[in-house]
Amino acid sequence: MPQQIIIEEQGLRDGLQTITQTVPTAMKLQFIRQLMESGLKRIQVASFVHPKLIPQMADAEELINQLPSATDIIFSALVLNVKGVERAASTSLKHLSISLSASDTHSRKNANKSLEEVKAEFKEMMKLALQKGFTVRGGIQCAFGCRYEGAIDELLVYDLVQHHLDCGVQEIALADSTGMANPVQMKRMMHNVVELCKNVPVALHLHNTENKGYANVVAAIETGVMQFDTAFGGLGGCPFIKGATGNIATEDTVHMLYQMGYETGVDIAKVAAVSKQIEQFIQQPLPGLMYGLIGREDIKMI
Repeated sequence: MPQQIIIEEQGLRDGLQTITQTVPTAMKLQFIRQLMESGLKRIQVASFVHPKLIPQMADAEELINQLPSATDIIFSALVLNVKGVERAASTSLKHLSISLSASDTHSRKNANKSLEEVKAEFKEMMKLALQKGFTVRGGIQCAFGCRYEGAIDELLVYDLVQHHLDCGVQEIALADSTGMANPVQMKRMMHNVVELCKNVPVALHLHNTENKGYANVVAAIETGVMQFDTAFGGLGGCPFIKGATGNIATEDTVHMLYQMGYETGVDIAKVAAVSKQIEQFIQQPLPGLMYGLIGREDIKMI
């Protein structure tokens, strides 16, 4: 049997937050239904952040309270502070991603707090989230490099992983928020992180800023990582990182994994339909490559 790799679709959150045109809630719900039909079992749908900073996420509560009923789908949202956890607790959501940045400079721009301050708040957020019955993925942004600070001390990243584990997270996710990671670095660091996490699942959130995202997927798989975040069409990016570009594309990642002999359960033609709708909505091409090839009669897919 082919090995199963878990794909978490983050186009609704990381992807849409970079679009200037407001995507109506009804359109987001239609995209979610289409993504569910594609076979995706994990979908991050929103973030609980200040609407003045990320206007696209202003309808988080409204969207979540209209999500389709599905016992086999994990819907999640990103929170960056205690207020975000409190907002999430007022909805039907059961899964949260609580994240901080390994870069003090990025932390101040993204969360308006120093790294030490967000570490302390992370503990408060975790305590509240667990009290409210959430399952939590603990995230570390800029784990592989920062556009403001350059290289990030690997020992600091491992300390943050242990910090998250000590707080009781059920998953760990490292983010190459800036797309600076390289496969040698990825293989070295993820080998250590997987060993540190033992039985706690480890995921990767990769951006393709320097066109190394897919090579980093392969390097991480070699260390035992079997869970990756992607975004339809390669949308995404952080408004608080210089030169940030999109995530690795769902279609491109799943297609590559299929060719390598892995199983994801994802129908990329159905994901590509969402990408093409977004492309039409914003009137510009997306960073991903495969979505434009899928369905073309002159292209033979393997």
